[in-house]
Amino acid sequence: MKQDRGRGSKTRGLSPDQKAILSSLTGVGPSKPIGYLPLYTVRDFLKIDPQALVESVVMEGLSATLFEASDCCIKSGALYVYDSHALQQVLNASRSVLSQHGWPIDSEGFVARVAGEWIEEPTALLDVIDRAFGDTTRSKTA
Repeated sequence: MKQDRGRGSKTRGLSPDQKAILSSLTGVGPSKPIGYLPLYTVRDFLKIDPQALVESVVMEGLSATLFEASDCCIKSGALYVYDSHALQQVLNASRSVLSQHGWPIDSEGFVARVAGEWIEEPTALLDVIDRAFGDTTRSKTA
């Protein structure tokens, strides 16, 4: 069973649907190095202050970045939460693919690029992005 790592205080009072949505962030760890939610979802549906959520996940040892709409491919902007160590392992294992596509090989730079550029075309790069989000079920280039 996965440890809660102290996130219960942010989920108290939320409906099961809201908790399921928030799991995109609360599930971040070794098997899911990155998660994100649109800021609209955090503010208007979950009724959580995005900055408070950032502070909460940072206190738990994760990294978080708020991207405004102007810096993000998500219309309302987005909150990205990531496990820097786990993400760096994915990036290190994929260094050649990232370099071939001109993508950063550091966690912070990678998250910023993912936030700013939506990739849909099935490529080895999309495989790396999928692994970073914990999705190992759909290989695009295997």
